[in-house]
Amino acid sequence: MQREPRAFVEDIVISCDAIAAYVAGVDVKSYVANRMVRSAVEREFMIIREAINYLGDNAPDIFVRITQGRTR
Repeated sequence: MQREPRAFVEDIVISCDAIAAYVAGVDVKSYVANRMVRSAVEREFMIIREAINYLGDNAPDIFVRITQGRTR
């Protein structure tokens, strides 16, 4: 069963919120020293990339509304 394009938009929003929560109050030095936080942030960016790629390929009407959605 294929997911609705809006579900991918929701994935992006949830991942952005998660990144903000992971780095709240964390300075650069602490971020660099904490592999777990870095890994969590990187994973959320991977989810965002996958969702944007899906929207670019399958829902161009939604994708065009994402600022800087495709930079390649």
